[in-house]
Amino acid sequence: MTTPDSQERLKEEAKNARTRIETLIKDTDPKARMVRTLCIYAGMITETLLEFEEPDVIMEQAFHRISDLLRTEPADGGVPDDLMPLAYTLDHDTELGRVMARNVADKLPKGLDDFHEIAIALIINDVPEWEKEGYPRDRMLRLLIESVIASLTFEMATQDFCDLMVEEFMTETHSTAEALTGLGAVAGNYFAIAQVNMTLPPEADKELMNVMVRESLRHGTPGTKDWNTLAASNDSEDRHIPEYLREMKPAIEEFFVLIGLEDPLGRAVAVTKSLGRMVAVISVEDVGQIHPSIAKSLAKTGMILGAHYKEHVIPA
Repeated sequence: MTTPDSQERLKEEAKNARTRIETLIKDTDPKARMVRTLCIYAGMITETLLEFEEPDVIMEQAFHRISDLLRTEPADGGVPDDLMPLAYTLDHDTELGRVMARNVADKLPKGLDDFHEIAIALIINDVPEWEKEGYPRDRMLRLLIESVIASLTFEMATQDFCDLMVEEFMTETHSTAEALTGLGAVAGNYFAIAQVNMTLPPEADKELMNVMVRESLRHGTPGTKDWNTLAASNDSEDRHIPEYLREMKPAIEEFFVLIGLEDPLGRAVAVTKSLGRMVAVISVEDVGQIHPSIAKSLAKTGMILGAHYKEHVIPA
């Protein structure tokens, strides 16, 4: 049962969260601030959903509730909306929301359940205000929904692909180094496909690399945040890349088809997050442990080499 004191506590934490977001977002453009804030809110919702055994069911309930409170249906999701950020930008901002949710939840009586209410309150408070600035609320609701789905998909994919590497690829036939290089090759391959099918900014490759770095650091990998200075590993002309792609990519592709993720850049981001987490698993935990600097170089090298192959399927 919610008491007056607990309601005040939630209001205070909601206010603190809003202030924190205002300090995080440096963009002066109103549209950029709105989009980034909504993506952070999406990350908050995502983190609360991951507490449940069936997050998709709770997600649908949350969407219906927000839709009812805003008195609008989401805009048609079949048409690409220019409000949607690129996948690596969306990942950056939804992860900010996830981190904020975890940090604040520790202070609340009901943890992430309480924070779920805070996130919804922030959304229904801000969307009508943004609408006054000319942004249709049905499009903002669609942006929120798609961002939550993407964030949840990235996390589920990351867990699934890491399990795939440890349980099926890192066996007697493949070393830890090969697993990192191979998974990096898959990430680079999807990025190359995205470059063919989309118009990406010149710095897109660095932004994708940052996805891996952030995920790796988030899970405890020691060392510098700047991986751009890392040298490629000695097998920079690895002739086994096509072989790794043939062995790894079909299972990963099957997962994407199953969940309906068609965006090649979104696929690249999902695999790259997995790669970053694998670097952490291998560097920090007792899973085929190798030195962090070597793990980082292997992962980076795999991405670079995999990007040389722009085909969806590498022929045998």
